[in-house]
Amino acid sequence: MSRAPVDAPAETAAELPTATDAALLEMVLGLPGVGPRILGTAALPSLDRLSPAALAERTRIALGDATRLAAAFELGRRTHAARARRGALLTDAARVARYFGPRLASLIHEELWSAALDTHGRVREARLLARGIDDGLYVGAATVLRTALDMAALSFVLAHNHPSGDPTPTPEDEEMTLALRHLASELNVPLEAHVIVTPSGRYAAVHE
Repeated sequence: MSRAPVDAPAETAAELPTATDAALLEMVLGLPGVGPRILGTAALPSLDRLSPAALAERTRIALGDATRLAAAFELGRRTHAARARRGALLTDAARVARYFGPRLASLIHEELWSAALDTHGRVREARLLARGIDDGLYVGAATVLRTALDMAALSFVLAHNHPSGDPTPTPEDEEMTLALRHLASELNVPLEAHVIVTPSGRYAAVHE
C-alpha cells in the first residue's frame, strides 16, 4: 500500500544538497529504508527513463509511490530545461545537442522539439512538436512551420532523440529535414539545424 510522504523538518531540508541519492529517494517517497534497495535495481539515469508502471515493477514499490518518483524525475528535467532555455545561444549542432540532451536523451520513446531563435541565434521559446513510440514518430511539415511562426521565430532548430543509442539519421530523418529546409527558406524562417541526441551523449546533425 502506498504511504503518504513525510514532511521534512527544517534541519533535514537544509541538508538536501549533501544528502545521498538513497536519502533523497526516501524523502520523496516517505518510505524510510527503500533508497538502497531502489538504487540496487538500476542507476538513477536508468530509473528516470521509466514510466511509473515500469518503475513499480523494477523497484518493487507501489504504483502510487512509483508515480510520485516519476513526477520528481520529470520536475528535475523541466527545471534543467527551463534554466537552459533562457537566451541559450544555438549556433551549431553541438550547442543544440547540449541544449536538448538533458530533456530528450534519457527518454525511452522519441520526441521532436523545436526552438525558435532570434536574430542572434538565441532561444525565444522551445516547444514539443510530437511524441512517438520507441523508434519513430511522425509530424507534418505544416505543424513544424506553423509552430515556428507562432513562436515568432526568425530562424529555428529541431532536435529529436534515438532511444536505441545510434544517432545516425534515418532516411525519413533526412527526407523530412531536406523538405523542411526548402519550405522554411520559402517562408524566410530558415531551419538552422536538426540534431539527433542519444542516451550516451552521442549526437548527429541531419544534413548539417
